[in-house]
Amino acid sequence: MFKRLKNTGIGSFAALAILLIGNGQANAAKISLDSEMYAYSNPNTCMPQLSEGKCVLEKGFNVEAFSAQEIGSPSAYFSDSSHFHASNSYEAQHFNNEFGLLGLFITLEDGGLFSLTSFDYQLRQNENAISDYTTDDTKILISTTFDPTIPVSGQFMEYSIGDDTSLPFQTLSIEGFEDISQVYIASSGDVNFDNINVVPVPEPASTLGLLTLGTFGAASILKRQQK
Repeated sequence: MFKRLKNTGIGSFAALAILLIGNGQANAAKISLDSEMYAYSNPNTCMPQLSEGKCVLEKGFNVEAFSAQEIGSPSAYFSDSSHFHASNSYEAQHFNNEFGLLGLFITLEDGGLFSLTSFDYQLRQNENAISDYTTDDTKILISTTFDPTIPVSGQFMEYSIGDDTSLPFQTLSIEGFEDISQVYIASSGDVNFDNINVVPVPEPASTLGLLTLGTFGAASILKRQQK
């Protein structure tokens, strides 16, 4: 009888600790790009890292607008005039020029790691494309690094979204961007972005704390059962 209770106590607390550790979705955040927060005239609520452009703190994440210019040349730079295009409560990312790239740069406020799991997108227009890309098949571009002094092609994970501008918002599920500290999201043309789902990665200290809690809890139960 005691052996069965002993195993049950340890198993219950171990299972609880594992459940809490593995339940990262409980801390998931959805970046909404609401127009009231992202209006161009609003003051920054976080410190931009790439330039002196616009940056908004939403749900613990720094969301920075970036505008890279003269891409592929030694004189390439991130423009200080970068801003959001969220008047409709989604980011209307757009073509700027053949050697320019506009988009979002996301980091955690506390500098920790996170995972990018999905976001909604919609091809808005299909009239222009940046260098090395075409309007026949617009690409969503995602990367944890970006060096504007070299061409865009080859620096990003590319997701083909075709050329149909009549389609409504769709959800892009993303793999391969787990445990990252930053991410760039852009496109080769004109694409709307919304509902960016990101999940903070628990720090090792938090994981250790949960395991310790489980261990002490199990020990406490066993001590009471032995009396």
